Amino acid sequence: MLESMQQTVDVLSCIRSYPWIIEMVKSKLFHEICDQHETQQKRRCYFCCDCMIPPFCTTCYKKNDHKGHTLIQTYRSSYQTGVKKETMSKYMDLSGIHIYSINGFPIIYINQRRGNDNHRFRNNVMHKCQVCEWELDAASSALFCSMECKFRSVLGSQLDELMENSEITENSEETDEQVKKKRHRRKGSPHRAPLF
Repeated sequence: MLESMQQTVDVLSCIRSYPWIIEMVKSKLFHEICDQHETQQKRRCYFCCDCMIPPFCTTCYKKNDHKGHTLIQTYRSSYQTGVKKETMSKYMDLSGIHIYSINGFPIIYINQRRGNDNHRFRNNVMHKCQVCEWELDAASSALFCSMECKFRSVLGSQLDELMENSEITENSEETDEQVKKKRHRRKGSPHRAPLF
């Protein structure tokens, strides 16, 4: 009980001190193709904590004036957006969040893992995320698969309210071309060659 109360205090103080964290969790544009640099196939991988604008690509970063701003670079792993553990540990308590590894760097995922429709859940797995029930490594003492799940466990529906009232307004309308690109991921289910 005392640990739960401490976790609530930690999350609330984190959100008060760093309101951009909610903006980052809310954003679903990470690693989408940048609207301004579509021909170059640039992906949005930076988030400015000071401006709290939607994520932007490396070309936008070089062109826009973000000197002196706190920037967070995101990484893509297993179709999920992650941030280096070292970076986020400066801003929030990461205890209870599962640590993943990408190219040897420890990362944490920003959004809950449940969104992946291709993942099949096994009922006999004992170690799952307390919020979305994503399977976690049994050797880990983690309780959550991502930052969002940790926030949801503490705030519940208040997280949705915070995300609705946040400043970033993203264009939720997707063009047919964007939807088509999402459907044709690099890795998909294998197809057998026809039998002759």
